Amino acid sequence: MTTIHADALIEAHCTLARRFFAEQDRLRGGPAADLCAADYRACLGGNPPMDRAGHEAFAQAFYAAFDGIQHTLVDVFGTPDRVAVRFVLEGTHTGAFFGVPSSGRPVSIVANVILHVENGKVTKVFGLFDEAGLFRQIAA
Repeated sequence: MTTIHADALIEAHCTLARRFFAEQDRLRGGPAADLCAADYRACLGGNPPMDRAGHEAFAQAFYAAFDGIQHTLVDVFGTPDRVAVRFVLEGTHTGAFFGVPSSGRPVSIVANVILHVENGKVTKVFGLFDEAGLFRQIAA
C-alpha cells in the first residue's frame, strides 16, 4: 500500500467515524445500518458485547434519558483499518437511566472509542466511557 493510498484510506475511515456519531445524534439511537457491516459488534463500557440491534436499543434508552445529548468529537485519527475517537457527550438527565430517576442535572461524559473498519463499514466498536463520572453527575 502506497503512502498516498494509505493516507486516503485513513481519511475515508475518519470521515466514516465522524458520520457514525453524527448519525447517532441525528437518529437519536444506535449507528445507522448503512455504516455497519452485517456482523457488526459493539463492546461499550462494562456491557456485554452486542450486535447492531442491541446497540440500537442501548442508544435509544440513553437518548431517552438525556435530553439534548450529543457527541462533540475532540480527536479523530486512524490507521488503515481502525479509527480512534475521543468525544464528550453533553446533555441533561431528564429520564430514568439504569434505574436512576431523572435528576434534571447536566452531564458531561468523556469517552474513548476505537472503530474497526473493513470495506468502508464499521465492523467492531470498543468504547470506554467515564461511567463512574456519569453516575456521580446524576447523583446515583
